[in-house]
Parts: sequence; structure tokens; C-alpha cells
Amino acid sequence: MSIGFLFNTMYNVVDSFYAGRVSTSALAALALSFPVFFIIIAIAEGIARGSSALIANAIGAKDEEKEKRLSRQVFSLGLICALSLTAIGLTVAPTLFRILGAEGEYFNLALGYVSPLFIGAVFFLISSMSNAILLAHGDSKTFGKVLIAGFLLNLILDPWFLYGGFGLPAMGVPGIAWATVLIQALGGSFLFSVVVRRGYVDLGALFKQRPKPKIYGEILRQGIPTSFNMMSIALGFFVTTYFLKFYGEVSVAAFGVGTRIEQIALLPAIGLGAAIVSIVGQNNGAGRMDRVGDCVKLCVKYGLILILGSSVLIFVFATPLVRLFTSDEKVIEVGANYTRIMAFIQWAYVMGFIFIGFLQAIKRPMYGFFEAVIRKIILPIGIFYLAVKIWDVDLNGFYYSMVAINVIMTVVTIIYAQMVLRKMTHCSSS
Repeated sequence: MSIGFLFNTMYNVVDSFYAGRVSTSALAALALSFPVFFIIIAIAEGIARGSSALIANAIGAKDEEKEKRLSRQVFSLGLICALSLTAIGLTVAPTLFRILGAEGEYFNLALGYVSPLFIGAVFFLISSMSNAILLAHGDSKTFGKVLIAGFLLNLILDPWFLYGGFGLPAMGVPGIAWATVLIQALGGSFLFSVVVRRGYVDLGALFKQRPKPKIYGEILRQGIPTSFNMMSIALGFFVTTYFLKFYGEVSVAAFGVGTRIEQIALLPAIGLGAAIVSIVGQNNGAGRMDRVGDCVKLCVKYGLILILGSSVLIFVFATPLVRLFTSDEKVIEVGANYTRIMAFIQWAYVMGFIFIGFLQAIKRPMYGFFEAVIRKIILPIGIFYLAVKIWDVDLNGFYYSMVAINVIMTVVTIIYAQMVLRKMTHCSSS
């Protein structure tokens, strides 16, 4: 999973690289569009993670009928969500961008980039739903291969769609988004075909089935908290970007670049967080609490080892890493400074991914919901307002307030998850 996400992150790096070659406004537009686009990812991945946890528990309990039923219903639910996302996203995106202070070319570039992504939302959902089923069965390699292939294809399609050629007109920044839609369509179709070929979903039964509100409700009870947990990342970006606009467009562009670099450093956490849902889910379904505890301990151990190395690297090479995305010296200076400060809290993100993934796998997703609301919305709004409007802190002060919020909430998450794990282990042994 980590290897696959490495190439997926590099995919986003390629997008930012070419946007940076267009202009600083284009790079800032991608940064501004990211939280809007991430809403699609949040809905898709939330439902997928919830479904994967339920299917993995059914597999562990050897309930084949429930496993098949869940696998069929998740696709129809995904289609409904995709169509809703397209309609709502295209309607509200302009208003969101104006709230965030975009105007003129900046506004047009952001809207031109995000509109194709909402149009192609159905392909993101098909890809995520298919991968949820594969991951529940313990297969993380297929999706990883699709992400690698998508990165390689993006190297070709991004410049082609951006600048045109071979009979294709230059699309500009929207071309970067259309390349993403095409790659998602190809990847989603392939993953769906794998699910069908392996017999996890019967194609005839899939098209004959009727929506089952009860199963939808079961999936959504697991998926909505996870979706909101991920969506709160986007909402957190909105909050952060809103307050960063008071420091100028350069700070927004630098923040966008810095988060791309952080994504690379966090690949081990993303991979471990995805793996823990499948492994803990199956063992929880089988009643093997001893193996649940072992899995959590191993993920924490390896997560900290891996993130330590990544954090050192992004701290030391902050400036050349930012320079990969832009030639604007002001953006480079601000982005490198942001990256160095955030290098010290990468461990906190890792622990959050692992322990919230553990809670998801044991069918306790609500903590992730409340944690996300507090860490990414309530605390930032209050603390950022004080920092910017009342205390009038400089940009570094703003970054340190971000550090404080994340560290505090991570400590709370670790304490809560460990209490739950100890209680489960004690009840199992007794």
C-alpha cells in the first residue's frame, strides 16, 4: 500500500510541477482546489473504508452470504453518492472559492481545474469501492499496481493535455484535471474487472439487485464518520487557507507545496492505516484479540521507525524539495520554512492514522468523527482567529499554532485507543 501511495503522491507532485510551470497563480489555484477536490476523495474513501471493515469482519466470521451482500450493495450506494457529488459540487464550488478570496484569473483557474473532477466523480467511486472489496480480502497489491500505472500514465497525459499536440488542443490547467479523470476511469474499470473475475461480485446479481436501505444504513454507519474524518481534512484546508489569505497569495501557494511534501513523508502511515483495517477487521471478526493487539503494536513500531527517517529527510532537504514545484523565490522561502516546522510533527499524523484505523476496524468509527471535528475545525477556527485577529502573530506563529493543535489531539487519540484495546483484551481473556 505504501509503495502504491508513493506513486499516487508523485502523481500529485507531477500535477503541481506542471501547474507551477504555468504560473504562481496556477499553483495557488491547485492548492485552493485541493480541499474541494478532497471532498470527492473523502466520500469515496469513507464509504470504502467502512465497507472494507464490514466485509473483513464478515470474512473473519466466515459469513459468506453477508460478505457477498455487502459487496454488491456498496456499488449501488457508491453510484448514488457519485451522482450527488457531481450535482452539488458543480453548484457550490464557485461560492466556496469566492469565500476563500479567489478572484480574477486565480478564481477562473481554480474553477477550471475542479469542475472536470466533479464531472468524473463516478470513476473515483468505482475505483474506491472495488479496492474496498479487494482490501477486505487482504489484497493490497492490485490497487498499488494501478496507482503505479496511473503515475506513469500521468507523466504522459499531463503535458499533453496541458500544452496540446498530436491533434489535441491545449487545455491549460483544466487539462491536468481531465488527465486525472481519464486515468481514474481506466483504473476503476480495471479494478472492477478484477473483483468480478475473482468472484467477489456476481455481475448478474449486481445488476438485478435492488437497493437495500438496511444494508445502506449499515455501510453508512461505518462510512459516514470515516468520510467526515477525511472530509474534515478538506474542511481543515478551508479553515487554514481562509486564515492564510491574510498573509498573501504566496503563503497559500507555499502551503499547497508544503502539504504535497508532507504527503510523501506520510506514505508509511497511509499504507499502515489501510492495512490495519483489513488485518484487525478479520481478526476481530474471528475473535482473535491477541492478534489484534499484536497488529497494533507492530504498526506503531514500524510507523515510528519509518516516519523518523522521512521527517529527517524533509527537514534537511526542504528547500530543494520545494524548488521542484516552483521557481518563485518567495514561495520557495516560505514553503521551505513551513516544511521544516511541520517535519517535527509527522509522528503525530502517523499515530492518528494507525489508531483511528484500528477503531474503524473494530466497528468504532465515531471517535474518528469527533476527533476530526475538534482537531480540524473547532480548534483551528478558535485558535487561528486568536492568532491572526487578536494576537496578530507572524506566519511562523501561525504554523506553530498548527503544531500545537495536532500534537494535543494525537495524544488524546493514543490514550483513548489504548484504553479501548486494553478493555477488549481483558474481556477476551476473561
